[in-house]
Amino acid sequence: MKLLINKNINPKSISALTLGENPEADMLYGCFRINNPRGDAFAPQREVELLARSGKNVRVTVSAAMKIDLPADQKVVNTDLFRLEEIGRHGDSMHLLTMRAGWNQTDGDIRRMIKLDKHGSFVAKLTGPGFDIPIATSSVLPLGRHNTWIGMILVHPEVRRQGVANAMMQACVRYALEQGKVINGLDATPMGNTVYGAVGYVNSYRIWRSIFQPGEFAGKPYDRQRVTPMTSDDLPAVTRYDASAFLEREDILRTLLKDGDGGCFVYRSDAGAVQGYCYSRPGRLRPFVGPFIADTDEIARQLLTAVSQKLLENKKNTTAFLDTPESKFADKGVYVERVFEQEKKPSGHRLSATLKPVRDFMRMYQLVSDTEADKLVNRFMQAEGLPKDSPRVTDFARTINQAVNNYTETLAFMTLEREHLQQKYWGITGPEKG
Repeated sequence: MKLLINKNINPKSISALTLGENPEADMLYGCFRINNPRGDAFAPQREVELLARSGKNVRVTVSAAMKIDLPADQKVVNTDLFRLEEIGRHGDSMHLLTMRAGWNQTDGDIRRMIKLDKHGSFVAKLTGPGFDIPIATSSVLPLGRHNTWIGMILVHPEVRRQGVANAMMQACVRYALEQGKVINGLDATPMGNTVYGAVGYVNSYRIWRSIFQPGEFAGKPYDRQRVTPMTSDDLPAVTRYDASAFLEREDILRTLLKDGDGGCFVYRSDAGAVQGYCYSRPGRLRPFVGPFIADTDEIARQLLTAVSQKLLENKKNTTAFLDTPESKFADKGVYVERVFEQEKKPSGHRLSATLKPVRDFMRMYQLVSDTEADKLVNRFMQAEGLPKDSPRVTDFARTINQAVNNYTETLAFMTLEREHLQQKYWGITGPEKG
């Protein structure tokens, strides 16, 4: 598949980069021009690991004449330097940011997300005389007609602590609500948890990104009459089953099936009713298994066996990712709120003996009651140091009060999912995950 980022400036292939020689590189890597008084200071030369945890550093050289100073007396999001717009031709910035964060998305994942709603993915920029630099991205992806999933909120490290993630999140929530969406969910990293809480999101339950070895399922039998490779003919029934267990997402299931290239399976009863399904697809680091939903542990085990054996047809697939609820572990471990490295991660997964948790997400939903709306607005004013009549506060208040209208529906679904639907979940995925 063609790289989204030109190979001459792709972090996978370069070892050195000098800004000022290539306009495409200057835009993509313009974050290194920034002097951030709240974070990273400008440096004319630095060694940067553009591929997280790769052990490979890229030498970045920037002329002092290209330096961009951010104001010291206020956050950049409250200045004329900050602009937020539809992502348009800047999908490469989202791709780069996923690599810097160590995420698993491929360029195909980025293209799919943007295509699902061309108006729902955003880029944040710093603009001024002689510069127009992408610094962050986000996405609002449709789940059927009534709901969305928010994700891909990524900010270049050189521009952090300037309110950018918060502004991107506000834009996503505002866009979702303006589209008439009711349930707006996301899966938050520990770093993002505080950002999302500031716009009225509340915790529901924990999910663990884990790595397992498909080889543990090599040669194991499964019922090939009931477990079959999924085709487009299966999609209507799988979509109905999925909607009964989560939220309707036909467009996403269709595009993910195509990306799965034969690695997706469905389980049907003797009467032909769908009782489970499991997707897999390629990833930048390793294959990703999910979404994955099944009525029983035994059905889930058979589906995972089939998917694993399909993955093993490629000898490079020695490990795969599975995002699984904490409830699927015999030992829940010891969790510390908003900490990346947990004291004791869960163990004893009910399907896989080799599965090891790597990092956690918190499933969250925007749940704003009437009594909480004013409190959220006041906290925002204090955090940003803005007066009540400022445009940003006015926009924030309008968005939060609009979210109040969805309180009952969101609470009902969140409770249903946490207490009942989650029992079927094995490989959880928002549409943005890879």
